[in-house]
Amino acid sequence: HDLHVHTHLSACCGDRERQRPASILKLAEEMGVGTIGFADHIWVNPSVEPSEWYRPQDGSQTARLREELLSVSTTVRALVGCEAEMAGPGRIGMTPEYARTLDFVLLSCSHLHMKGFVEQPASDDPADVGRHLVRLFRAGVTSGIPTSIAHPFLPLGHIERLDAIVSSISDEEFLEVFGLAAERNVALEVTVGFLVSPGGRFSQETPVRFLSLAKKAGCRFTFGSDAHDPAGQRRLPELVRLVEAVGIEEKEILHI
Repeated sequence: HDLHVHTHLSACCGDRERQRPASILKLAEEMGVGTIGFADHIWVNPSVEPSEWYRPQDGSQTARLREELLSVSTTVRALVGCEAEMAGPGRIGMTPEYARTLDFVLLSCSHLHMKGFVEQPASDDPADVGRHLVRLFRAGVTSGIPTSIAHPFLPLGHIERLDAIVSSISDEEFLEVFGLAAERNVALEVTVGFLVSPGGRFSQETPVRFLSLAKKAGCRFTFGSDAHDPAGQRRLPELVRLVEAVGIEEKEILHI
């Protein structure tokens, strides 16, 4: 499965002509992917003010997606979900009521590049960023909202210092918060964003370390390309590198 694909309905879409549900499902069929999870950005919590970027991405997106899917003929299983945002503990762009109308909810707890909207760490020091990510992750998994945490511990805006940030978090801290996720039946996303190419900004050992600790804590996993264009969707098979490195077994994969 690929449970993290954005369509033309997301403001960050990289190819509005080709990133339509029919095209996404056709490519998935060609790739042999059995399930696609549509995970457009959305803000549907009227009690928490959205940012200007999120404001137009409301519940109408889900209705538009469902309407487009009605005319698509495919052998691929299509799930209607979303990527919800946590601007800070208690400030989530999703309600439990709306979540129940979807097949799944990915919750982002690490969009630190959204300064002025998403709560920021005390400083840019790796230890402060690490403590902040743990706090946001804990709040996310105990919120009752997510099916899976999107790109966990991958802080946008700080990725070039990921090794130092993750190194500042002890195994005991990781096991504690991952234990909470396992207890609440919240999965962790294994994302293409964790893959390192030559000259990459962090070492492959860093995501392998915390994903291995998540496995040890009893977490289950979902897979996501986080595709914003067809090229991104085609990268899904590369995740086998992480699956093998971490030793993820069939029983540890969340099937929705």
